This record gives sequence, structure tokens and C-alpha cells, in this order.
Amino acid sequence: MSENLSPQTASPLKIGILRRGYSSSGGVEVYLKGLARGLLAEGHRPVLLGTDAWPAEEWPGGEVLRCEGRNLKTYGVSIARHQTSCQFDLLVSCEKIPGCDVYRTDEGVHAAWLEARRPHQSVPARWFQALSPKHREKLKLERALYADKGLKRVIAVSERIIGEITRFHGYPRQNISLIRYGARVHGMADQSEREEARIALGIRPGEHCILFVGTGWERKGLGFAVRAVERLGDPKVRLIVVGRGNRNRYASRAVTFLGTVSHDSIKTVYRAGDVLVAPSIYEPFSLAGLEALGAGIPVVASGALGLTELITPGVHGEVIDDPSDVTSFSDALRLWIGKMGHCDEADRVRAGCVELASQFTLERNLRETMQVIREVIGEKREAGDR
Repeated sequence: MSENLSPQTASPLKIGILRRGYSSSGGVEVYLKGLARGLLAEGHRPVLLGTDAWPAEEWPGGEVLRCEGRNLKTYGVSIARHQTSCQFDLLVSCEKIPGCDVYRTDEGVHAAWLEARRPHQSVPARWFQALSPKHREKLKLERALYADKGLKRVIAVSERIIGEITRFHGYPRQNISLIRYGARVHGMADQSEREEARIALGIRPGEHCILFVGTGWERKGLGFAVRAVERLGDPKVRLIVVGRGNRNRYASRAVTFLGTVSHDSIKTVYRAGDVLVAPSIYEPFSLAGLEALGAGIPVVASGALGLTELITPGVHGEVIDDPSDVTSFSDALRLWIGKMGHCDEADRVRAGCVELASQFTLERNLRETMQVIREVIGEKREAGDR
């Protein structure tokens, strides 16, 4: 990922990178590893401030500081202690914790998520959410993060998130950089590769495969996806679900749960798919959606998905305003299943999807992120903060 970077080893810096959790299949982890490799290539020392969940051998350079991570508050206290003792030149964070120099908005804006979630909740659930200590603590940390005068730059993954940051927290627009996710582009699979992948997933000849990829099933609208597929009433249509969650809550004869799939193995899932469905209530971008496009899979998504800022309806899939509009999702899925069943049209669709995704690579993401880091380093040096 770092072959396009020019080494700048004259003034090596110690850069702390904050990430509390760890998932072997997580897109954020892939991004952070690439960032660490880019920093190493420029002669800097990327140090991960993570919890016990992070395997040290998975971190480029191997420098990992273990932090307590029972919740964001205790994790933040541990980070502050390490910052005092280790004296980092720069802190880059994917967590809502005050005290960092650069914050990347992978989780979006918590206040916006709660607002988007409310119309889909029962009255008791709304009351519980309003009184929940967990949500109140997250909102408090989020407000403190954006009010922190030491926060020099925010990296947003979509225009939608930029609007939410300024609307809810009044953070200056000029200090927000738009850097969309980057994904590995697998490219169009040929017929033999598709058949091999479908056999591996147990998809029978003549069946249509709709994909749902992600963890956090309530937020990503799995319930709406299941109902949309059931509404089709076609026994030859299967919804393949990748990710972790309460399977009993979403069980259906139309659904097959694969569980967690490694980042290396997800290529087989995309090769087998016809359409990816994403009726998300709230999602800042969607790495899964971008990877699906990169494999030639059209995306039928709600307007709450940041990725839809890039999608041209009718070309790369469809955009449905309301994630709970099961009828519109079902109709769109029927339309796209039909399109993908015609070889010539399917080839055109797949080529267009791959072309779009090819503009947003991991290399581009890393290059743009490194530019922001260099700018912030320059600002800190000019201000004499080192």
C-alpha cells in the first residue's frame, strides 16, 4: 500500500494510533494497518494504543501499548496516562476520546445515530435510550471531543457526516477533511469463478443470491432486508448474511447465516452474489458496499448510507430514502435480480460497478490520510507544540 509514498526519514515522529477493539475481518483494522505501514515507510514510529484484543504480531512494527478498555471512559483515562509517560508527537484516533490531534469518524456522530434510530423504536425503547447511562456517556465524550481545542483535524468518510458534525457540534467545516474509505477491488469474476463460489456457499443452480454484510444488525437494517426478501415470495431467492448478531431475532427460511468471514475469504462471498442490500438506519459510509461494487455487485441501499453519495441509481444499484420502506426495497431487489439474470446487461452493470469502486482504493485513502497527517505535523511544529 505504501509504494507511492516518498520516504521522509529526516525527522521521525512517534505517532500514537488509538483503536480500542479488534476484529480480524474489520475494515477499520485493515485501514489502520495500512496507515501504520505508510508511517513506517516514511521513517516514523506508529504505536498502537489498543486493548488486549489486539494481537501484537498483527500490528506493523509490533509496537503495541495495552490500555484498559472496559468502556470508552476507562480507555480514555489509560490513553491520557500513556500520553503523559510516552510523549507522543501526534495522536490519531478512531475513538471518541478528547485529547487527540486527528480524529477519523468511522462510527459517525452518535447524536445523529440516536436521532435516526428514534422513529424505528417503540415508546418504551425511546425512553430507555434517553435515560441510558451508556448513551449519555458517549454523548458527553463526543461533545468533549469536538470542543477540544487540541483537535486539529477531523477526517470524515462522507459529506453526510460532515453535515452532522457541524450541525450537532458546531465544529469548523474548514478543519474537516473528506477522505472516503478505500477498498480492495476484486474485479469481475468469470463464470467458472462465480459457479465455484456459489457451490462453496451451498447455492443451488437457478437460485438468486442477495448479500447482507456487516455487524450491528439493528443499525444496518437486517430486519428490513429479511422482510423485503420474504415479500418477494420467491423460494429461489436467498439472503446470505455475513457478520455477528442475534440470529434467532432474524431467523427466516429465506436467510442463510455465514457468521464472521475473514477479510481474505470475503472475496468468495462477493463472487457468489447477485445484489447487495443495505437498508441501514444509520451508516457513515459502508466498506462492505464499496467492496461489493469492486466485485461487480450492484447495491440497493437506504439514503442513510454514506456510500450512496457515489452511487448513480439505475447504474450501480438503487437508493431508497426510507430504510423501513420494505415494499420499495423488495421491488428494487426484484428489478436488479432480473437485470443480473441477463448476461449482457449483467456484464455492463458489473463493469460499471467495478469502474466506480476502482476510484476509491486503499492506496488513495492512505495517500490522502498521510497528507492530512503531514499538514497537522507542520501546524504543530509552527505552533511550537512539540
